[in-house]
Order: sequence, then C-alpha cells, then structure tokens
Amino acid sequence: MFSAARVAEVRLQFETQGFVHLKSVIPPDMLNRAKTAFDVASDRHFEEWRRGAQAGTDESRFFDIPDILDQDDVFIDLVDLPTTFPLLAHLVGDDIQLNHTSARLFYPGPTFTSPFHSDLDNVLGFSHAHTLNFLVKVHYFVEDLSAERGCLAFIPGSHRYPGNYPKPKHLDETSPAVVKIVPRAGDAVIFNTHVMHMALDNKSETVRKSIIYAYSHYWMKHYSSAVPSNLERFSNNKQRKQLFGVDEPGVPHFDRRLGLNKERPTFSTLLSASKRLIKRALPKRSHVPQ
Repeated sequence: MFSAARVAEVRLQFETQGFVHLKSVIPPDMLNRAKTAFDVASDRHFEEWRRGAQAGTDESRFFDIPDILDQDDVFIDLVDLPTTFPLLAHLVGDDIQLNHTSARLFYPGPTFTSPFHSDLDNVLGFSHAHTLNFLVKVHYFVEDLSAERGCLAFIPGSHRYPGNYPKPKHLDETSPAVVKIVPRAGDAVIFNTHVMHMALDNKSETVRKSIIYAYSHYWMKHYSSAVPSNLERFSNNKQRKQLFGVDEPGVPHFDRRLGLNKERPTFSTLLSASKRLIKRALPKRSHVPQ
C-alpha cells in the first residue's frame, strides 16, 4: 500500500512522463499462483492458437490466452490488487472500470507492435494532450525480463502531444529520448495509453509473459475480456461489481463511484466556504451607534 506522499510522487511522474515502473507489487505467494496459473492456461489453449497461426488466421508473433479472468481466481485478484489498485483509482478516478485484458506470450523474434505509437491516436471526442486518465494500462510481469527480452520502451512526456502528432520513424532504444523498462517478477508498469510506446524486439530465446489490464471510466464501453463469466459471485462486492461493469439500479452510468477518493465538496459546503472568503475579503465596517 502506498503512503499519501508516495501516491503524490507517483502521480507526478505519471502526469509528467506518462508512465511509472513499480517494483515488487505482487506479493510472493500471489506471484507464484499467477505464474503457475499463467502457464497452465497457456498450455490449455496453445494448440488451438497454433493451428490458427499455421493457417494464417492468427498473429504468430504473440499469443493471447483467451478469457483470462475465467482461467484462475488469481487473475480476478490482480484486477484490484491491494498494492496497486488504490493508486490506479487515484490516477483514473473513482468511476474506474476494467476496460479490457490480455495475458500475452511474446515469442522470440521481431516485435509485433508498431514502432513508437499511441493507442489513442484515432480516438475521437477528447483532447489527447490534456486528458491524462482517459485509458490507463498496467502490465504485470510474472518472470524476470532480461534487457533483450521484448521490454517495453517509452518516449517520456509524449502523452502531452496532440492527436496524430508525427511519429519518430528512426528512433530506437539507444536514443536518449527513449526509456526502456527492464522489469523483474512481481513488478508492474503503469502508463497513459496515449504516451508513445512499443514492445522492443525479443532478441532472447525465451518467451516474454505479461498480464495486461486496461482501466477506464465507468461510462466508457468495456469489452468482453474485462468481464468474468460468473458475475453473480460478486453480487455483494461493490468494488468488483463496478470494475466488471455491473450496473447498480437507480445509479446513472455517469454517477458511478467507488468512494475511495475524497468526495467533491457539496454545493452547500462550497457556498459556505465562498461566504467565508467574501467576508474576509471585505473591509470591516466600524460600529456606529444608532
């Protein structure tokens, strides 16, 4: 759990650079569970994916385990991991919702991503350069990565660029403009999805594994990968109902809140504060007997 001072520090880095690398946020017992469950789930679905890749119907550079939230309860527990979720709620807002998920295996070879890019370039209806919390991703790592194993790389501050800002065409990880993250097992990388980023080539001989959760606001469309099949078991869990997009009767989409952050001042509180400020600002009148 992060202290208030640490949250402020992380938020400052997130707002100025567009990403943060958090170390050892997954507890050891959960890390072991996640690693085992990841391997079991990938083995369970690998042959189906391989047949599709051989037939040319699937991307062969990486494999996404389907329906990861239904593979093991540990993947549910990672959605609101106590060490990171309060921070995510602070970054996105009290109307936070899980938007989509991936559990990805990136095989040795060239990268599958575009060169440095924003995920939001073609999204309409908002100001790219001024919306810091529109869509936030977290990558959890269950194994140590070497520097050659398909690490994430970022261009710090590029989340402040307007939409469709010209992309660097000849920039690589050796550039002083680029920051490469080399995580260890149990680490998380959180980033604004408008910051320019990419997965570098996997030059190792080992598959890179990562668990990817994207968070957005409750009123935004969310996708099937963000919804476990059995929602009834969360009927008494307000937090998970909101995260998985379960509506509350009588609560509009735009008003959905967890209540983790301080509530906004009510109108009466603002009015009272305004009156006090005005009273202090006005010159005091001398008492004149009637």
